[in-house]
Amino acid sequence: MHNRPKIIGITGGIASGKSAIARMLASLGAAHIDADEMCHTLLLRDEIKKNIIETFGNTVKNGYGGIDRRQLAEIVFRDKAGLDTLCSILHPIIIKQIYAKIDDIIHHGKKHAIVIDAALLEESGLSMVCDYVVFVNTGKGQRAKRSQISRHWSEGELEKRESFQMDLQEKKNKADYIIDNNFSVDNTFLQVKKFWQLYIEEK
Repeated sequence: MHNRPKIIGITGGIASGKSAIARMLASLGAAHIDADEMCHTLLLRDEIKKNIIETFGNTVKNGYGGIDRRQLAEIVFRDKAGLDTLCSILHPIIIKQIYAKIDDIIHHGKKHAIVIDAALLEESGLSMVCDYVVFVNTGKGQRAKRSQISRHWSEGELEKRESFQMDLQEKKNKADYIIDNNFSVDNTFLQVKKFWQLYIEEK
């Protein structure tokens, strides 16, 4: 009889490397639940597309009748009300899917851990199901640079989007473990392995 897998939630600032940490944990044997991937899949569903287009207008449509995610983000990050509206459409379904996935992984009993990679882990209440919340600590300058390169964001975009989320210091204070992602990938992986050995690995 297997023990119930430990549930790890990843939190931190935008572009702090949360997904990279989640993938590192997956490489050590954790089942990886990616909320962002679920969100992308959800935006392909006809009833969701219809709801979003009716709510935000035809400007969020791309040339193929799907959702232009960049344009949608442009609209919802103008004010809190727009973001709250989008969250009210997507979040209940995503959270339901995450719980179903957790149940499925526990039922199959082959994993020692489950890692939840969700941008709004604290805000959505998902942190409540986690045995451990890991905060990824990355300097603002590094995150801004990363978001400009990988996401093609203009200067100030990171601050604007982050202002819609829970205060970073508050997230850090709530975490059970902090991983410093300001140095090399190897350095970060060593910290991830240390966490795994301390809290997950079967003794």
